[in-house]
Amino acid sequence: MLIVDDNPAIQDIVSELVSGAGFVPLTASGGKEALEKTDSERPDLILLDINMPDMDGWSVLRKLKEEGVTVSTKVMMLTATTDVGTDIFGLQDVVSGYIRKPFNNKELSDRLRTALDERPPVQEVPEIKEPSGIFHFLTKKKASAPEGMEKARKSAKKYELRRGLSYVVKEQKATKSFEIFVDQVTHNIQGLCITRQFPAVVRQEWGLEETPIIWLSNQLGKVYVNPANIGILGDTVIRFIEKSDDSVVLIDGVEFLIVNNSFDKVLKMIHRITEVVMEYKSRLIVSVDPRALDLREMALLERNMEIVEGEVPAAVKVTR
Repeated sequence: MLIVDDNPAIQDIVSELVSGAGFVPLTASGGKEALEKTDSERPDLILLDINMPDMDGWSVLRKLKEEGVTVSTKVMMLTATTDVGTDIFGLQDVVSGYIRKPFNNKELSDRLRTALDERPPVQEVPEIKEPSGIFHFLTKKKASAPEGMEKARKSAKKYELRRGLSYVVKEQKATKSFEIFVDQVTHNIQGLCITRQFPAVVRQEWGLEETPIIWLSNQLGKVYVNPANIGILGDTVIRFIEKSDDSVVLIDGVEFLIVNNSFDKVLKMIHRITEVVMEYKSRLIVSVDPRALDLREMALLERNMEIVEGEVPAAVKVTR
């Protein structure tokens, strides 16, 4: 069993408890060391701290999932808080449970035995405060009353986006895209926002209180999704669409994704999403600054998508 925590005291305490529970403890002081030891030792279970200085627990978990390690190795998160945030996106299916600090001997022993038992593990999912209800959209069972939706406005919808279509909004700043997106989510449509902007700023500027927001950021220890993990990002968006009855997705930050990956990889992800949008009758809004792409790249991005340029009237104007 691999214990990953940057606090030596926690390592010693948990190692002793793990040994007392009949397991062989291994330790790692940070995320990078955890990945190295996982590769060499292949533990049956990893106790993974969330807050670490070199590489946070969510980044480690994403890497383990990308490499297929979580297929055979279970992971339980060590956390001192119940506020997990949007870091759970795309990862809740590989988390076998949460152990909250502080914990006692019996609690830890019982949780470890449960996780390693043949029976399905009992998952204690912490309350997700940012944003509300994200976990329900990413689980296999649809919620009878969807959460994470904005309060519906009584006024008529300003922009009519056809279900099953994807839209490219050509603009230097994602103002029009957000205007269209907010109009949708405030008229009984479930939304998912992917943005380069800080979530708190987006919520304040656009009045979004419940809509899930994924922040594209390279920073550690924040509520974010690493833009380099484009496979996980695409899977998360697709899972959201599949589990929502009527949805709209906004992608603001295509240029940042391209910088951290490549144009071809980002284009492939967007094509995957547009296919699911068509199949599940969803809607996709992609904000892009034409100055950041050459003519060939722009043409490839626009293919099979509706195009919105500049200011648009009440009914969304599209050109081909």
